[in-house]
Amino acid sequence: MIKLEKDLSAVPKSLIPAFEDLFPKHKVPTISRTTHEKRMAVINEGKYNNTTSLNSRYKLNDVRDALIEIYKGKCAFCEQEVEQYHIDHYRPKATYYWLAFSWDNLILLCPKCNENKGDFFELEGSMVTFDNTEPNLRNINTSSEGYDVIELPKMVNPEVTDPLGKITFQDNGLIESADLRFVHTIEKCKINRKELNDKRRTLLNIFREHITVALVENLNIEDQKIAIRTIIRSFRIDSDNSKLDFLAFRKYAISAGWLNSITKELA
Repeated sequence: MIKLEKDLSAVPKSLIPAFEDLFPKHKVPTISRTTHEKRMAVINEGKYNNTTSLNSRYKLNDVRDALIEIYKGKCAFCEQEVEQYHIDHYRPKATYYWLAFSWDNLILLCPKCNENKGDFFELEGSMVTFDNTEPNLRNINTSSEGYDVIELPKMVNPEVTDPLGKITFQDNGLIESADLRFVHTIEKCKINRKELNDKRRTLLNIFREHITVALVENLNIEDQKIAIRTIIRSFRIDSDNSKLDFLAFRKYAISAGWLNSITKELA
């Protein structure tokens, strides 16, 4: 997990409530009006019916494109880059029906994390309810911050809480935390599943292989040092590349001194 930055002032057009003053020239686009009509139907019924007609509204191209750009096509929880991803809800739409089309409640998940997360949403505080008023509707895309204070969710939202300093790793790829919210999230989404641990560990194995090759192919010590510095620099550059997966693990490997330890061990 890494901290993700979502601009809550840049709400995709299709999710903006159908109030004329929220649009240029006070003209509500059809795409926005239709989603808002669906939103109001759900709110008035007091529940979310899982139909294609409703589900399609939070998966429209403007929403999908914006989320892909924010998440770089990676899962919010496991950081795995996947071709098949799900636009999901931080607060489950089955319970928080009024937030089904809310910008601050939409996240990008891989199929496994999405399946594991399900509709689990445990709280330390009290669950909020929705009062159908115009101010609440106008703020429907940015209401989660206020909800968090009341509900104290156990599950982490990477758009809100920075995992830096809250999660650690073992060199075998295992993710850990002493923070109860992160422990809860790791367990619920099964972020320690074997395939993920293997992929994280592989990053160190590849680094080890590159160092080995550098030592074998360069017999001169100075040449070896230059090659090793280049490999370490490349690893560091990759750890800052937002398009690559498992950035949290890459950065932790650097801060924990694993690169130097591997190099010394091989040299």
